[in-house]
Amino acid sequence: MLFQYQALNNKGAPVSDFVDATNESAARQKIRGMGLYPVKIKKQDVSMVKTLDSEAGGIKLLFAKVRDKVSTRFSTKHIGLFSRQLGTLLKAGLPLPVAISDIVEQIDNNHFKGVIADVREKLHEGSSLSNAIQQHRGIFSDMYINMVRVGESLGSLDEVFERLAEMEEKKNILKSRIRAALWYPSFMFFFSICVVILLMVKVIPAIAEMFSEQNKNLPLPTEIVIFVSNMLTRYGIFILIIAIVGFYFLYKYIQTDAGRRKLDELKLEIPLVSGLYKKLLTYRFTQNLGILLGNKVDIIKSFEIVEKIVNNIVIQERISEASKKIREGSSVAIALNKSGFLPKLVIGMITAGEASDKLDAMLVNIGKVYETEIDLTITGLTSLIEPIIIIFMGFIIGIIVMSVMLPIMEMNLLVG
Repeated sequence: MLFQYQALNNKGAPVSDFVDATNESAARQKIRGMGLYPVKIKKQDVSMVKTLDSEAGGIKLLFAKVRDKVSTRFSTKHIGLFSRQLGTLLKAGLPLPVAISDIVEQIDNNHFKGVIADVREKLHEGSSLSNAIQQHRGIFSDMYINMVRVGESLGSLDEVFERLAEMEEKKNILKSRIRAALWYPSFMFFFSICVVILLMVKVIPAIAEMFSEQNKNLPLPTEIVIFVSNMLTRYGIFILIIAIVGFYFLYKYIQTDAGRRKLDELKLEIPLVSGLYKKLLTYRFTQNLGILLGNKVDIIKSFEIVEKIVNNIVIQERISEASKKIREGSSVAIALNKSGFLPKLVIGMITAGEASDKLDAMLVNIGKVYETEIDLTITGLTSLIEPIIIIFMGFIIGIIVMSVMLPIMEMNLLVG
């Protein structure tokens, strides 16, 4: 189990960290072995939501919740490395509890370290590995848990963890590619918005004051730009508050079933993005279903797991319909064809896979094809989004410049 401690070093300076030990007495011995004098030791709670002491206060509670959420997200990146290490150690012949104990000592992330220490403790209490990791669904997915359960029943945990490591590593690489591709266009858009706001709040008011001294009628574009500038200058803080409140209620709406459905429907229809999103859904479905079937998970159970993984209500309903048809005796290809969310080419490949009794391998191959397709689409989308942002922001800045230049040109013509 994991203990959080406060101690003093040989210079009397305070030190705070975590130590893994079987009990509090062993934790004290470890701390003293590091040349520290323990002052306070407490067992680290690895649950996702903690109940704080009465003196903690609302701000501390909010901070703890944010910290747990960030820690949970960050620790999921360690799952691939954990799976790789555990698979290697099990293949080398180490018993499961010993292998996990060796891995715990090497984990850097304190939250994830606490989770794995808790898993090890449950193993010592007689729990199976699948039941132990099932207590931490915030980190381990249903697919991960079920594959471990199948590995336990077949006695092939080492092979299962190697496949899980590959799966988690691919998932993290794909996420990184998408984020990296969207980072630069997002930065460009944010920077351009900041430039426009700066022009409207700082530059336009000074020019508008100069025009007002002339007491002349201004062109319509100039009046519109000055009106927008006055609104931002005088009521900017109120506009910001309204925007924040609006985003808050939009976020709350998205958390509802109706809001989630609307957002998921929108993702499937947005120009430019919908093509990439549909390929990503196809990749998730085929790749994960193929891996589950390849690990001897029942086909109905596999559909239930993949249904949760795709993370889109509209597609989840279609997968559920396909699962019902398969339960009634339909073939996988016919059931998926009627659901209508997969391309015809994919349905044809699934039909061929069923005919040759190699459906799992065919689904994994389809996933690999779509992995390449996603890479190419991301590259093409990035190269397309950048000029669109440049043209759009150039158009906005051009209107601002034109609105300033028109009155100046009219004055020059009158003087001439």
